[in-house]
Amino acid sequence: MLGAVDMLTPEDFEPWVGRAVRVATIPQPVELTLVRLKRRSKYPGIPREPFSLYFESPDSVYLIDATYEFDCGRGGPHFITISQLIPQPGRRIYQAVFN
Repeated sequence: MLGAVDMLTPEDFEPWVGRAVRVATIPQPVELTLVRLKRRSKYPGIPREPFSLYFESPDSVYLIDATYEFDCGRGGPHFITISQLIPQPGRRIYQAVFN
């Protein structure tokens, strides 16, 4: 588990934007593409800048809202919780929020 000093930051994921990342699932891993990193305003007293990651997959890759092991980001793999947003034609969009 990461402490406040070791919290993930947007900079940990910036090099992965546009790249496919491996997600540990059963019976076999799947790949999602990290399509966007969105920074949010930092509030006084919080230890890091909040941000969101947006992943995309073909509509054939369906993941339930849960925590998965993602092989991306500096110092990974990381356990990241994702939620599916409204599917688009031919693709699914997943979001991970880091507050």
